[in-house]
Amino acid sequence: LLAAARALPDLFDRVAVEVLARTGLRKGEFLGLTRDAITVIGDARWLRTPIGKLHTDRYIPLHPSVDELLQQWLCAHPPQPDNSTLMFTDRGRPIPGRRVDYAVYAAAAAAGIGHVTPHQLRHTLATQAINRGMSIEAIAALLGHASLSMTMTYARIADRTVADEY
Repeated sequence: LLAAARALPDLFDRVAVEVLARTGLRKGEFLGLTRDAITVIGDARWLRTPIGKLHTDRYIPLHPSVDELLQQWLCAHPPQPDNSTLMFTDRGRPIPGRRVDYAVYAAAAAAGIGHVTPHQLRHTLATQAINRGMSIEAIAALLGHASLSMTMTYARIADRTVADEY
């Protein structure tokens, strides 16, 4: 999916799929990112998500490809005179959620993998993280969950992981 997304002609499509797949952001959180969402903490670059569903900001480590795509977007889309702080606008208006859906659909079609939704990218990130040994607590923090039971709805542990734990 990511390889197909990188070949999409539209920059927004590439940004949307890569950011959602590598951060676990909800579609609304992605569209609510502000132009100052990229921050430096210590030697690392992080993505600060705006106050969201649980009314707390959270920080997500920036994968280098996500950082690069976001920088490309910001350079190609300088601040508008309307003083909007949103990162993703089109002619001064917020980009609608269906535009994110279309970006994910386009990448899935190009990859030949059928119907994929933006929320499935969040699920996939959580599943891959747990299958690679990331703790449930860390995944919960990454996704902004208040309880571990919320995280477990995303985590489908592979047989290999279960066997290793056993």
